[in-house]
Amino acid sequence: MSKHSFAVMAYKNSPYLPDCLDSLKSQTIKSEIYITTSTPSAYINEIAKRYGVEVFVTDAGRGIAHDWNFSLSMAKTKYVTLTHQDDLYHSKYAELCTKASEKFNDTLICFTGYSELIDDKERKNTLMLISKRILHFMFMPFNKNIKNRWLKKASQSFGTPIPCPSVMFNKQMLGDFRFAGNFKVSLDWDAWLRMSSMKGRFVYVSKSLLKHRIHTDSATTEGIKANVRQQEDLEIYHRIWPKFIAKLLSKLYAGSYKSNEI
Repeated sequence: MSKHSFAVMAYKNSPYLPDCLDSLKSQTIKSEIYITTSTPSAYINEIAKRYGVEVFVTDAGRGIAHDWNFSLSMAKTKYVTLTHQDDLYHSKYAELCTKASEKFNDTLICFTGYSELIDDKERKNTLMLISKRILHFMFMPFNKNIKNRWLKKASQSFGTPIPCPSVMFNKQMLGDFRFAGNFKVSLDWDAWLRMSSMKGRFVYVSKSLLKHRIHTDSATTEGIKANVRQQEDLEIYHRIWPKFIAKLLSKLYAGSYKSNEI
């Protein structure tokens, strides 16, 4: 039996869903693949049938955290990746992340490097990507993992360098962990910050194993335009820093949002 699952979180009728599934079907090791959605449709069912994957439907209108928690809960394997329907995964993603995670008996999450896709053109060196690499080097210059709780929290204190779509979760270590329903955009950063207080380590595969698609209909792009991302990020900074530092860092971090401009 496979140790890993791809939980493909489908929302409405994304034209990129087949490409995402193609990348999952091309992995060098076998993973379980299933689709979860709160917006069921004939389109999603047809795509699922074409690729031979099961669809699990949850209640509509309960928010992104509910949808992510549902996707996480449906995995029967030790590891699961909450797969964003618009993104593309390198063929060795599952193999390398599983191998890196299995080196330790206390891996909480494993994550990778990534690039961006806009209109099918790949970008490898944006301000956002460079700043994340710098943060990774600051906290993991040699050993590509962090176990110390203070260091895990410190790695999240300037803005999160962890790309959510690349994260492989270890369900055995995380137990009943759930994403917080009071966030719409920054729920991943909130999650990593809370995980930093848990026993276990963050593991980093520095290779770029994900192509993250940026487009006008993505939740992150919409959240930035509506100023939701900025407000939620400031709320998280306030949990880490005094008010004046939190405001300063929030403004600096907002500059990296330009990567999401179309």
